[in-house]
Amino acid sequence: MKKITFLLFGLCARALLADTAATTPFLTQLLPANETPPITDGSTANVIVFVHTIRDSSGVVTSGSVEFRVATRFSGAVTVTGLHIHKGAAGVAGSIVIGTDVNASDKKIAIDASGRANILKQVQFPQTGVDLGTVVDLLANPQSYYVNIHTTDNPDGAMRGQLLLAAGKVVMGLMSTQNEVPPVPASGSAVASVFLFRARDSSGAVVMAEAIFNLEYAGFDATSGAMFTGFHIHSGGAGFNAPVIINTGISAASSVPIDPSGNGSLSYEVAIAPTDASYPAEIVAINGLFDNPDNYYINVHTDAFPGGIARDQLRNVDAGTFQVSMLPSNETPPISGLAASGTARAVVTTVRNADGSVAAGAVLFDVNYRGFPAGTTFTGFHIHDGVAGAPGGVTINTGLSATNTIVSESGNGNIFKIVTVRTPAGVATLNNIVKDASQAYINLHSTVNPGGAIRDQLAGAPAKPNVQGVEAAGSGVTTAAPGSLVSIYGSGFAASSTTLGAFRGLTALPASLNGATVSIGGVNAPFYGMSPGQINVQVPFEVAAGMQPLTVTTAGGMSAMSITVAPVAPSIFADAAGLGAVIKNSDYSLVTPANPVKAGDIVVIYSTGLGQSVPAALKTGDLTLIDALRNTATASVTIGGKDAQVFYSIATPGVAGVYQTAVKVPDGVSGSAALVLKIGAGSSNTVNLAVQ
Repeated sequence: MKKITFLLFGLCARALLADTAATTPFLTQLLPANETPPITDGSTANVIVFVHTIRDSSGVVTSGSVEFRVATRFSGAVTVTGLHIHKGAAGVAGSIVIGTDVNASDKKIAIDASGRANILKQVQFPQTGVDLGTVVDLLANPQSYYVNIHTTDNPDGAMRGQLLLAAGKVVMGLMSTQNEVPPVPASGSAVASVFLFRARDSSGAVVMAEAIFNLEYAGFDATSGAMFTGFHIHSGGAGFNAPVIINTGISAASSVPIDPSGNGSLSYEVAIAPTDASYPAEIVAINGLFDNPDNYYINVHTDAFPGGIARDQLRNVDAGTFQVSMLPSNETPPISGLAASGTARAVVTTVRNADGSVAAGAVLFDVNYRGFPAGTTFTGFHIHDGVAGAPGGVTINTGLSATNTIVSESGNGNIFKIVTVRTPAGVATLNNIVKDASQAYINLHSTVNPGGAIRDQLAGAPAKPNVQGVEAAGSGVTTAAPGSLVSIYGSGFAASSTTLGAFRGLTALPASLNGATVSIGGVNAPFYGMSPGQINVQVPFEVAAGMQPLTVTTAGGMSAMSITVAPVAPSIFADAAGLGAVIKNSDYSLVTPANPVKAGDIVVIYSTGLGQSVPAALKTGDLTLIDALRNTATASVTIGGKDAQVFYSIATPGVAGVYQTAVKVPDGVSGSAALVLKIGAGSSNTVNLAVQ
């Protein structure tokens, strides 16, 4: 089955016919020892640099913003007199190429004896002193640039660090009191989202990371406690208590009040850098969260329940990126006399209920606004329900308001906000967006235009789906069998990429996804996942052999083609190079040219299309048959043209549509051996098996 992926911080355009927005994150840790010459001091600072870009229809960067987020830990009181990006390799003093307005006269920053401060600065480009070509080169060669912070004590630089490109990911948890071990007698629940960033050095090792925690809680009462005393990620599976591995810093000594209403939010940024005592374990956890978040849980603690009041295993999310062009003329009524615009995107991430509906989500708002009058005060940035030309209510709110404003000195800039969505109204909007994003719009408000200054629908009217081809998942075999996994290729299928990783508690594959349905031979096919250009489903066991119609129906309409169904149609999963999905039985490692097998080894072949079990017991979409083996009809396998001894051929327990066949590698075979699986009248695709 071809993998469905998404880019959280890359370019994922609604249409390459207009300007598009993207944000690229970079991480670094500033140290005095990195200065040229080195400085002996115990100060540090952790930095995220977000480069927000606008690209034209050909993908060329035309303008944007460079945003500095600096958390300092100076060894004592200092006065900061400069914050810049310089061009230069490690150990080399370079010239300033992107400077902020921090200076030694009117924009210096005094930091008290704690040494701790959060500095947020944003620089627009192109402008005087910030060359567009420099930003483009920084995006391509970040290792050639460093961030430097200057003080009155060290005017040439107090500490610095080379920039490292970071990859981003979102994980979420639906936190419940009943998930605690043991469950706690308290009311309330919470939804947590964690935006993760990790940066690698030139060797590929992860050397820095950042985690942005967001928590939306509801229904806490007097029995829940008065203070939050912890908010952490723990390493451990469901049903077990395990150590804290990534800590936001909330504790009994630095507690946070629970809102008297019982509803509220928490937000924290946690930097993970080599100078931290817990750095090695945290880096292991970050890599684990990227690879398999189910092995970690998120937990919030209170004074009444110090062991934890609500928790959940973290999980992957689905995501859709919506590129929008916000204009005053889109407002209702249209605004005249304002030559402003906003090239923006909204990254909508979701976790799902067992039926495929959205349970909760998180939205990343990212708008590059241009052309506002200098000194504009922004008072709102929201997603509203509503079609084009009609006003609608706010359902997903970034928190900007008349009392929590952003003032733009130049009238140009970027607003970058992350919002966790828990409320029923917000979740209803997310369910509408994944089906038909034209039913919601994004709006930026100001004091001059409190009802909205610039807006745009998240998407135009949904396109009619266009089915272009069908094949057995991950193999190229165009004939399917009842129970087969198939991939449908085309366009216009969905706005979001959705996989089962965002689901929890599944007992059966969902019958529809993002408002889409697939019918094969007149029977609805359950979903494994979908993206704008691909749908993965299981062919129902109820479909008869022969040429059968296949239809895809979405909010945009219906598209159809025919598919050939046979009683069996063996199809071995394989990559683009023809390497088969075959593992060693001894250690469950994938067989590759670097990890070959030898004659006499037992291997397990993963495939689809082996049909109904004997006796018939498999059910369409069922994920519950885990306690008994379901044998297929008799299978045979050849490796390098020689017959291989078959030990068993079964439907994989607890997985719909996937089969596994265990065989012994025959003598006299070596090199890249052709492997073929046969069952009944069906013969599989040929895959490669590395034999030493």
